[in-house]
Amino acid sequence: MANLTTRNNNWMSMGDNFFDNFFPSNFRANEFKVDIKETETAYEVKADLPGFDKENLNVVYDDNILTIDAKRDNTVEDKDEDGNFLRRERSSQSFRRQFMLKGIDEDKITANFKDGVLHLELAKAATNDKDRKRIEIN
Repeated sequence: MANLTTRNNNWMSMGDNFFDNFFPSNFRANEFKVDIKETETAYEVKADLPGFDKENLNVVYDDNILTIDAKRDNTVEDKDEDGNFLRRERSSQSFRRQFMLKGIDEDKITANFKDGVLHLELAKAATNDKDRKRIEIN
């Protein structure tokens, strides 16, 4: 009967869960929400990037890896009547996500960015079953 229940004796994973639960998800670096949907002919990718401009995004597909980079720089300035700074703050944020998507026709990738959401469609390359070699087992 003891074999019917699962047991987790991995004490190291408890530390990972502690930090994941202790720090809210908005404190996790390099993370933004991405949905990937596979259809018969393509992969549809939607990435939520609110507050970014199209110019701040870099999307690359290379060696079966889709990379989405987003970077923004923020400057807040408060000046007095003479133009002297009372406060000046600068910050920079960079985010990166990578996904392995095989069998993509690189010439048929499309992208658009609207209302803080990046939409990508990565068309699948045509497969030819004749290219596959069946191996007979003796």
